[in-house]
Amino acid sequence: MSIRYRKNIDCLTTNELHDLREALSGIYLLPASNPNSFARQATFHGGPPVSYCRHGAPGFFTWHRAEVKAFETALQSVRCDVMLPFWGWSTGPSTGIPSACRVPNYVDRAGATVPNPLYAGPRNAGGMTTRSPSADTTAFDDLATSIQSAMTEPSFATFQSLVNGPHGSVHGRVGGDMCCVPTASFDPIFFLHHANVDRIWARWQSLHPGTLPANEAAWELPPFNRPFTTQWQQGSDVESTEALGYRYRTFCFFLPPIRIWEVFAIEWTPKLSAVFGTARLMFKSRRMQDRAMEVRLFINDPDATARTKTIGNPAYAGVAGFMGHGVSVEVDPSHCRECLALGHDHEHAHHQDHPTGHDRALNAEEAFDVALDFTNALRKVHQRDDRVSLKLVAVDLDGNEVAADDFAVDEIELVIE
Repeated sequence: MSIRYRKNIDCLTTNELHDLREALSGIYLLPASNPNSFARQATFHGGPPVSYCRHGAPGFFTWHRAEVKAFETALQSVRCDVMLPFWGWSTGPSTGIPSACRVPNYVDRAGATVPNPLYAGPRNAGGMTTRSPSADTTAFDDLATSIQSAMTEPSFATFQSLVNGPHGSVHGRVGGDMCCVPTASFDPIFFLHHANVDRIWARWQSLHPGTLPANEAAWELPPFNRPFTTQWQQGSDVESTEALGYRYRTFCFFLPPIRIWEVFAIEWTPKLSAVFGTARLMFKSRRMQDRAMEVRLFINDPDATARTKTIGNPAYAGVAGFMGHGVSVEVDPSHCRECLALGHDHEHAHHQDHPTGHDRALNAEEAFDVALDFTNALRKVHQRDDRVSLKLVAVDLDGNEVAADDFAVDEIELVIE
């Protein structure tokens, strides 16, 4: 199983935030009879007809981990590459709920102003959820301090109790529907909050491995042990986040968009120095390259070109290669029937363009990630210089320059952790 990362919602790229909102809006529209619908997922916590949630021992951490994973899976039924982010109220000084959750409307990819699904969710009793008027300005610093203190507690039972208190305070400070068990999970911020509670437990697990008590391991996880999610029978089935296919990424950069041929700088702060273990550039796209090419990375060489040598050049930091998939053409509507036959469940309107080749047809709606690791090169440069600039150079198979507009990638993300 491949491992994917849940990120702080404040660290999501523009495209990632669009994906999240589109996925959330999508499950809002599903009928309650659909296991992936928001209506079904939200009722697991507080009902009706049955409230399954655990707020004591055993089962608080394990049940909510299963709940959050089930919700993430529901989002992925609409957008397969979405990962549920967390609200990092415990990561340091913070005021108010995340900015992405504060506004009632936002501008979507098409440029239209539409309701923000992170602002409010549909209640089972009708209408939309509400929050306290002070939720945008309430401080959470004291709760972050409490969580940091709890991390040194070696006992699972005691640690779970210590986290439960700040967890409840977050519910109360957000207010409105979030403060009450029967309605809390109908506010979409509930799932971001509980993703953070899960992250806190995962961090504690890394410091205290193998500490899940027998009663917690054997505790059943209804309704997630029902037929449609039979892999989560009891607490031991959700003990490992990696076994469930995810990890958490806490640190993030706030950089302007990274583009081919443009120089961008990294400000080497003490916080960055403390967290630096690996460095990667992630190329993300739902489009395929028409022709084969590679992207070369140079450090502290703003004048690098397609002719800049790589062998023996200390500024050269690595390369990422991309295969060609043929020329794109406008898609015929009948092709979507072929996609459905191949198991691709998407709407025709989602197509930007479509390939003539079979390979690209199979991948038309699938996201891809290509990583360029430059850890060693960055470490060597950082040892002698606190000023770091990066430049990406795209070349074809003959070593000729590829223009930025001819490189089909939606986003380039810098990941240092």
